[in-house]
Amino acid sequence: MFKRLFKKIFYCVTCSIIVSVIFCFIFFLKGSNKTRAVTETQYNNTRLEKKPGNKDNIKDISLEKEIKDIKNKYSDKKCLKIYNKNKDLLILANKNNPLPDSYTPSLRYICNGRLQASSCLYDGLVQMLADAKIQGYSYWIASAYRSYKKQQSLVNEDVNTFVNQGMPYETALEEVYKETMPAGCSEHQTGLALDILCSGNTKMDASQMDEPGNQWLRKNCYKYGFILRYPENKCDITGINFEPWHFRYVGKEAAKYIMKNHITLEEFYKKLDGNVKNA
Repeated sequence: MFKRLFKKIFYCVTCSIIVSVIFCFIFFLKGSNKTRAVTETQYNNTRLEKKPGNKDNIKDISLEKEIKDIKNKYSDKKCLKIYNKNKDLLILANKNNPLPDSYTPSLRYICNGRLQASSCLYDGLVQMLADAKIQGYSYWIASAYRSYKKQQSLVNEDVNTFVNQGMPYETALEEVYKETMPAGCSEHQTGLALDILCSGNTKMDASQMDEPGNQWLRKNCYKYGFILRYPENKCDITGINFEPWHFRYVGKEAAKYIMKNHITLEEFYKKLDGNVKNA
């Protein structure tokens, strides 16, 4: 009798334990799914907060844009101030901005009378070459002022070279204009541009950029009022291929701004909102 009673009790207890274990497992599984659901909801909410349509994010973007606009406005004012003080030195000459027919630069002889250049750049050029010499660098100025007639003759000469090689005239002209501006659009006609080659390498090509003397010029020219006019990777803006030898005088204040901000003269004008045109 006691054995039967004991077996019944043991059986009941065992069943209770099994039921309890199953119940706990089901409860735990539901809790885990609920926690996972909450976690996923929080994650989705977080992602939602970062979406462009989120109001808080729009506020942040608006604030950033406002700060950027303020900076740009300040930059434009600074450019305009520099321009107003140096209008004659900052004249823009390119394919889209031909020089006025009445444009006549004030010239003086340089290089012992071999070339002419704007009298405005003379002092800066002399000081720059003197300081470079102290560093052990010397140069050959290949070209300075060129008249409209001289520029046109250079274009014709280069075009004829390509045509004689079998290239169609229009294609030859397009190829020449990648490195030589049309007559009336050349910076050399302003007298403010110089082609400066290192004495040890007088090739007018990309090899100039590897010369220590050219590297010194590109790094320090702004101190004397010059800029590297046609920088690398700016061809789409200037319309001219990279020319590490072509330096343009714009005055010390403008040169410092342009070179320190890694912009071209075209980009400087763009900051003026297009309100300034060649006189």
